[in-house]
Amino acid sequence: MIAMLFAGLIGLTALAFGLLQAIRRLRETERMVAKAEARKAAQSERIRHAARVSLGLSRDLREARRRKTALEFACEDAEARLRAAAAIDRRVFVLDDRRTQHDLGWLVKVANADYAARVNPALEAAALDTWKRGRRFLVWALDERKAREKVQARYPDHKGFAIEAVEPHAA
Repeated sequence: MIAMLFAGLIGLTALAFGLLQAIRRLRETERMVAKAEARKAAQSERIRHAARVSLGLSRDLREARRRKTALEFACEDAEARLRAAAAIDRRVFVLDDRRTQHDLGWLVKVANADYAARVNPALEAAALDTWKRGRRFLVWALDERKAREKVQARYPDHKGFAIEAVEPHAA
């Protein structure tokens, strides 16, 4: 009986050690599962964060593309305006350089749509076009009336010349 009791005690001890070892393994497994769940949650949060950043970057990219397109259109418009401005004849012809101390500078725009028929039919097309659009002349005179008189003396109405504008010249 003592042998049985001794065998029972050995069995109980072995069972206790087995249970302790099983409980230790179970706790270790629980810690490993908890760590894996924490890693999974952290990875999930990193993926969500990356998705939010990616979505934000995607929106920024779309907006940047829209701005780029708008800027390209604005550049094309500005280039077209520059080409148009460059096409305008900016030359100023000097009617005469005689002047007194009291004379003021006047910019007078003179046009003649019928220059070829009334003045010079042999003039080249580019020059005829400048007369149609109007040429600007710097005229030195005391006042606007005198400036008009000087221009009309050189470019008379009966030859088709017309004064389109007279403005003070900022010298």
